[in-house]
Amino acid sequence: MDDIIASDLHGRLGILDLPKGKVTTPTLVPVLDPKNNIVSAEEMNKKFGFNFIISSAYLFLKRHGIPDGIKSIHEHMGFEGNIMMDSGAYQILAYGDADISPIQSLQIQTDLKADIGVILDVPTPPTDTYRQAKRKMEETINRVKMSFDFVKRTKEVIWTLPIQGGKNIQLINEYIKEVTNRGYLENFGFHALGSVVPIMAQYDYVSLFTMIKEARSLLPHNVPFHLFGAGHPMIFPFIVALGCDTFDSAAYVLYAKEGRYMTTSGTYHLTDLFDFPCPCEVCSKWKPKELLGVEEETRIRNLSLHNLYVSAAEIKRIHVALKEGRLWELLELRARSHPYLYKAFQYLTKEVQEDFWEISTPITKQIGLKIYDEKSFYRPELTRARKRILQNYTPGSSNLVILVCSGKKSPLEIINSNIKIRKMLKERREDTDYVIFLPFIGVVPIELAETYPFSQFVFSEVLTIELIKKAKEEVKKFISKNEYESIKISSIDSVEISEELKISIPGLFEDSYMSVKLIELDEL
Repeated sequence: MDDIIASDLHGRLGILDLPKGKVTTPTLVPVLDPKNNIVSAEEMNKKFGFNFIISSAYLFLKRHGIPDGIKSIHEHMGFEGNIMMDSGAYQILAYGDADISPIQSLQIQTDLKADIGVILDVPTPPTDTYRQAKRKMEETINRVKMSFDFVKRTKEVIWTLPIQGGKNIQLINEYIKEVTNRGYLENFGFHALGSVVPIMAQYDYVSLFTMIKEARSLLPHNVPFHLFGAGHPMIFPFIVALGCDTFDSAAYVLYAKEGRYMTTSGTYHLTDLFDFPCPCEVCSKWKPKELLGVEEETRIRNLSLHNLYVSAAEIKRIHVALKEGRLWELLELRARSHPYLYKAFQYLTKEVQEDFWEISTPITKQIGLKIYDEKSFYRPELTRARKRILQNYTPGSSNLVILVCSGKKSPLEIINSNIKIRKMLKERREDTDYVIFLPFIGVVPIELAETYPFSQFVFSEVLTIELIKKAKEEVKKFISKNEYESIKISSIDSVEISEELKISIPGLFEDSYMSVKLIELDEL
C-alpha cells in the first residue's frame, strides 16, 4: 500500500500507485472478457470510475491464440487504466481443468503487458476432502516454485501470489508458512485468496470470513490483499473489514444474464419487482415490466449497468465509512441483509478474538459511536476500553459507589447539567471509589468520564437481555478483581431504565461477603 488515508477495523482507505495510474482502495475490480463485453472496458472507467479491471489469460489464449501483433491487452480492450490478468485458475475451479501450463500463462500475461499478473494455481473447491485439498495446496506450491525464476526475471509485471488451502484453515496456515520459509512470499507485489466462489454460492459466509481472516492475519500488511470472485455488494463491507484491499467480480453480468437485480440488501429477480428501488440512470428510465419485454441483449446490458451502479455506490459508501471511522456501523446495517450474513456477523462478533479487531482500529476517533444493541457491545472501541480499565485501574479503597446511567445521555452531559451531582463528586469521600455503570460498556471510573469513548456516543436505549447480561458480567469482573468490601448503588439520571438496572445489580453478589446497598443520590 503506497499511501493510507484512513483505516478502521482491517479496512484501509488508501492509494495504490499502479503502472497505469493511481487506484483508491478498497475497490471492486470488474471482470471483463478479453473479447466480448456487454459493458465495455472504456465504460467501466467513464461511467463508474473504475481504473482497474481484470481479464483472463486463459480465455485470451482460447479465443485469440498466442499473442502476435497485439501491442498490449490495454490496446486490445480499449482501456487506458490498470489491467490484472487471471491465470486460468477460475476455469479449473469451474470446469475441473484448463488447457494451459503455468509458464504459458505467465508468458501470455507478460506478452500482453498486463500490469498485474497471477500465478496459475490449483483451486480448492469446498467439496474437496482434506487429503484432496492438501494435494492441491502442495501442487500450487510446486507451481510457485516452477514459476519463481520467471517471476523474478519479469519485473515489469506486478505478480500476484495466490493463497490456497480452501476451507481448511490449517492448510491456509501451512501454505503461507511454506511459501514464506522458501523465500517466495516477499517477491510478490500482490497476495490473493482464491477458491471462494462456490463457498459464496452456498451462502457459507462463516467459512468465507474465516478464510479471509486467517490469510490476512498471516500475510504482511504492506502488500495489497486481493480476493478472487467477491460476488455481491452486500458482502463488500465485511470483506473490507477483514482486510481485503481489492476484490474482483463478474457477478454484475452473470446475475444480469439470469435476470437478477442487485441491491445492497439482497437480490431480486426481475419478474418479482413491481418497481426499481434505485435512482440510477437505468432504474430512472425503465420499469421492470418494460425491461422484461425488450430483447435479451438490451435487458442484460441494462441489468448489468444497474448492478455496476449499485456495486460502485457501495464502494463509495465504504470509503466514507472508513474516513469517518464508521465501518462497524455499516456492518451492523448490512448484517441484516440476509439471515446467513447475520449468522456470519454473529461469528465475527463472538467467535473472532477481540484483539483481531482492536489491533487495527484507532484508539480515538473524531466521531461519537452509534450504539444499537448487543452487537455494538463487541465493537473494538468498547472491547479495548473495557480491557484497559480492567488491566490498568488501581482501586483507592475497599469501598465502591456505582452510579448507574441509562445511556440516554452521556455521563459528562449528566454531570455538567446537574448541580447536585457536581457537588457530590466535588465533595466525594477519599476512602471511596466512584464508577459509572453504562449498559453497553460496563464500569467506567468517574475520572475517565470525559475520555473517549465513554461520553462520545448515541445509544438507542434498547436493552436486550444479552446486552444487560454482558454488561453485568463486566461489573462482576471489575469488582472481583479489585476486591471491594462495600458497594453502594445509585442512579444518576431519572430514567426508568436506570432504576431497573440499579435494582438488578445486587443480585450479582448474593453469595458474596460484600455489603451491597441500594441508595438514593441524596444519601451519598
